[in-house]
Amino acid sequence: MLIDTRTLPKDERTYLELGDLYARAGYALYKMKKFEEYSLYLDNKNFLGSESVLTFQGSRGRLMALKPDVTLSIVKNARVPENGNLKLYYRESVYRTERGGGDFKEINQMGLECIGTLTEEDVRAICLLAAQSLALIDGEFVFALSHMGYLSALLDECGVRDEEGRKRVTECIRARDAHDLASAAGEDADVTALARILSADTDFASVLALARGLSKGEGTAKAAAELEALYAAFEGTPYRERVRLDFSIVNDVDYYNGIIFQGYVSRVPKMILSGGRYDGLLTRIGRAQGAMGFALNLGELNAFYPREKEAEI
Repeated sequence: MLIDTRTLPKDERTYLELGDLYARAGYALYKMKKFEEYSLYLDNKNFLGSESVLTFQGSRGRLMALKPDVTLSIVKNARVPENGNLKLYYRESVYRTERGGGDFKEINQMGLECIGTLTEEDVRAICLLAAQSLALIDGEFVFALSHMGYLSALLDECGVRDEEGRKRVTECIRARDAHDLASAAGEDADVTALARILSADTDFASVLALARGLSKGEGTAKAAAELEALYAAFEGTPYRERVRLDFSIVNDVDYYNGIIFQGYVSRVPKMILSGGRYDGLLTRIGRAQGAMGFALNLGELNAFYPREKEAEI
């Protein structure tokens, strides 16, 4: 019997549609346990973006944690081939506080990870899948990209090289605070290029042209070329006009080294998708491989998207 998915709640319908999308793209469903040793999250708390983790005492005195993140569990436990890559998607719950604190919540997520030997084609395909995921939820969406490699290289070119200065400047970039850039960077730095990036709008073509014009070294030039190739990959798709380039999107440079992104849909008043390339996480655990993925928080969809059709009795 065929099921009319319009009778399903929005979250359940989305899980089914995304699962079909990812399976057709060559990703296999991955199931995992609900807890890991706490040390996994303690050692990578900057990747989590939060130090708040629910813990309990396990057997043999081990401190365990209810899973606050899926990516770390997959990276730790999945067997990746030496040549090629491993493509997995998941539907899981994570347990954490939202940014800014508050009570712990169970957050229903769906996402995918590609780990191993990543090509530029793999990166573009993942970004297209992220945009398709947003479109399945709502045709009115925004897919905003940035590039940690470009920002890191631009900081070098601007003379911001000490760790504390880079952290201060990164916070200014995240807040789009061009006014305090100079004081955050220090008197020996020239942050003119960074200020111009932050004052730009998010039209992809115009911001990309600006980024190429401000490039003075190999690092920024290479990252700008990657962004240009990615934007070209959206040509001919229905998503091109939904793609933005926003360098105020930043993640921890110790983990993220390439394209990163966020996604929003019209009815949900907060970010619903986040992801990017995180080779640095693999490096920190001693693996010379690449990794990229994204996660969607789908638990609140029903509050903003009522059922399209009631089941017939």
